[in-house]
Amino acid sequence: MKLKPIKVSALNQFIKKYLSSNAILNNLRVEGEISNIRTSKTGYTYFTLCDDSSCINCVCFYNDSISKNGDKVVVDGELSVYEARGSYQINVRNIERIGMGKILQDLEMLKEKLRAQGMFEKNKELPLYPEHIGIITSKTGAALKDILKTFESVKANIEVTIYNALVQGDKSKQNIIDGIKHFNEMGSDVILISRGGGSFEDLNIFNDISIAEEVFKSNVPVVTGIGHETDRTLTDYVADEYCHTPTAAAERIIRGYKDIEIKLESLIYNLKSKTNNCLNLKTSELKASKYILKSHLPLEVIYKQKNELENYKYLIKNNLNRKLNNLKFQLDIINEKLLNNNYNKQLEKGFSIVTDQGGNIIRNITQVNEKGLLNITFKDFIITAETISVKEVNDER
Repeated sequence: MKLKPIKVSALNQFIKKYLSSNAILNNLRVEGEISNIRTSKTGYTYFTLCDDSSCINCVCFYNDSISKNGDKVVVDGELSVYEARGSYQINVRNIERIGMGKILQDLEMLKEKLRAQGMFEKNKELPLYPEHIGIITSKTGAALKDILKTFESVKANIEVTIYNALVQGDKSKQNIIDGIKHFNEMGSDVILISRGGGSFEDLNIFNDISIAEEVFKSNVPVVTGIGHETDRTLTDYVADEYCHTPTAAAERIIRGYKDIEIKLESLIYNLKSKTNNCLNLKTSELKASKYILKSHLPLEVIYKQKNELENYKYLIKNNLNRKLNNLKFQLDIINEKLLNNNYNKQLEKGFSIVTDQGGNIIRNITQVNEKGLLNITFKDFIITAETISVKEVNDER
């Protein structure tokens, strides 16, 4: 014989009634560490209470303006069920703070260790006009849409490569490390590590020392845009540039392009404004001349005004063409500088780049040792060569 089914709401009501009748569960004292604390519009405070292996939701039906993430506390309260979602929680009556939580203590100790090692002083200069940008993030994350929209807002030939990576959970660490290595091997101009906001646990992977060390070792400048303005991880401290949000990080990377656009828009505005002012002035003068002509009709003045008008038209046209040519010349210079800074163009002409095994470009004889190994980079291949002899060439010109 089958039991008669009951509604979900009836089940949750039964569980809530059962819990409320339990004397032990009505007078709990639970120790843990606060995370994900927030205050609702109604003034209630919500947080998660965690230890090394487990968490439970908590709610204070008042505004707790003292507690903060990382506090180690003992809460007094009762276990209850939130019927709408069927989740259980502790309704907190009192909070006793007993110190800093172990998770936060460990994080602070790790932060001080990295600071003492000088890892927070990494500050490679970001390229003004990056041509290739590598993004490490989840392709399904909301942050990526905002980043790409920001990049598309500038009129520049930027190549963007997305390294699809998990950005939370245990498996995400190796994904992120592999992404940094991938863009270093590609020779990208800048790397953006990004993800949207989340809880402390969601963002905690970016406090992993292995990721921080990989960011520190990166030869390519690294920009981070992780979480929201209140979030900052070890990866942010080690990065060359830290931004509060993914969108802010994208804006920082393309700032050089935007500055050029603003300058060009200003030049165009000034050109149009001066031209219109000149035309308006001459139009007013023409109208005044027409009025005088209608009154007096002096032929000599008419011819004079006609010649002056032709001269003004000629001057306006010449000035306008000269300014437009100057503007085009400035644009050509900027474009030439961008092309000259692209070493790939030099490789295509048959030139090569010689570096030591550490990736340093050979510029003088002191960097080369006999029997040492050198890397010679051509357009489509790299040669590793052993130095047979080294001698200085005298300039005989």
